[in-house]
Order: sequence, then C-alpha cells, then structure tokens
Amino acid sequence: MYPYILCHVMGSVDGRILTGRWSLPFDGKDKGDLMKSYAESGKRLETDAWMFGKNTLVESFFKEKFVDEPRVGGGLVPELPRESYKALRASERLFVVADPDADIRYTASQVRGDDILVILPETAPDAYLAYLRERGISYLFAGPQGDDLPLAMRKLHADFGVRRLSLQGGGIIDGAFLAAGLLSELSLLVYPGLDGSASSPSIFEHAGEPVPPSTGQSLELVSVERLPGGMLWLRYKFHREF
Repeated sequence: MYPYILCHVMGSVDGRILTGRWSLPFDGKDKGDLMKSYAESGKRLETDAWMFGKNTLVESFFKEKFVDEPRVGGGLVPELPRESYKALRASERLFVVADPDADIRYTASQVRGDDILVILPETAPDAYLAYLRERGISYLFAGPQGDDLPLAMRKLHADFGVRRLSLQGGGIIDGAFLAAGLLSELSLLVYPGLDGSASSPSIFEHAGEPVPPSTGQSLELVSVERLPGGMLWLRYKFHREF
C-alpha cells in the first residue's frame, strides 16, 4: 500500500517554477507576501511527511558531499543489512529525500524541525549507512539504483507509518512521481504572473519520451480557492486507467 501522495506546487500562469523569473504582482503588491500562501496552504494539507528532490535540498540546506573519513581507532565499518533503519523520532512529521548517489553530508538530522528520512540505493556504502546512523537519520532502500519509487513508497507506508505525503520538489522529481503513477492529488497554486521563457523548468519534467508520463491518467477538479493578491489554489484528484 502507498501513502496518499499530494504534489503541492506553485507555478506561474505559464507553468514555470523559477520564482525569481516571475513578473511582479499587479498594483505594487509584494511578491514575497504572495508566495507565503504556498507554505500556509501546505499546512492545511495535514500530511505526516513531506519531500523535496535532492537538488532542492542540497541547494537550500546541505551543500557538501559526504567523504568517508578514517574512523577513531582505525576500526573497520561493519557490514550493515540492507533494510529500513528507524532512528529515534524527535518530530511528528518526517522530511523525506531521495538520494540515489548516497553522498549528501548532513550537518543536522532535521529540516525545518522535521526528522530526515533518506531513500537510498542498495549499493550505498556501509560507511555512509554508519554515518547516517551516528547522526540519528533514518533511511530505507529503493532497489539497486535507489530509483524504485513504488518500492520506496510502500516501505515509507509499511515501515514508517506514513499515510499522507506532500511532494514539494522541482519538476524532475514531480515528473518521476507522475510517470510512476504514484500521485493521488495535485495541489497547485497559480501565481498571478508570467515567466515566458521556453528554457525555464516547469511543474512536471520527464525525459521518458516519446510516451508522455501522464499517459493513462486524468485530473478531476475538486476545489478552487481564491487567495490574497490574486493567487489561485486548485486541487485535482488523479484518476488512473492502470
């Protein structure tokens, strides 16, 4: 069984997600004030876990790569089982990140007050697993390459009790979840401005052509809410033919 997965994203009217490129709001409104609606609406989704893509996490929080350092006393790292590891919980919600390279160097065990849980490949070095354990960071395995999202989501539900997950990543990870048919709902905030560039990343991006990642899926509009400053909050339910 999978969690109920909501893709919670904010885009311009033309579907672009680089906020620095968006046109300014009408009538002198502050762009930052409008963008606060994204965080406020996210709290209303009542999820017990949320997730970024790796690139977003590294750029915003942990910029350095893990380097295996000599251990105190020169001891060898024991071989660790490739099974989910549950660190001691200090928060009600979890922050989830997929790291198929197993190389993020964490300087904290939380993101914005929520305990980190890492999705890893089975090929992750024992030294890296030991590093995560020493820092109180949970992890699970998603196949040999760490990219089996259906498997990761099943473990997230079965091993960590996650029932509702808010996916708040960039276009690449959103596109991967879309292509895997894992999304239950799209929570889309439309910013009242434009980008206009064909080269800007969009809400969903996936390189798996020629078959579109949305094949066999349709959207049912379930609610529309007008937010301050001309923002719109659209919520769609996913329906799948498979």
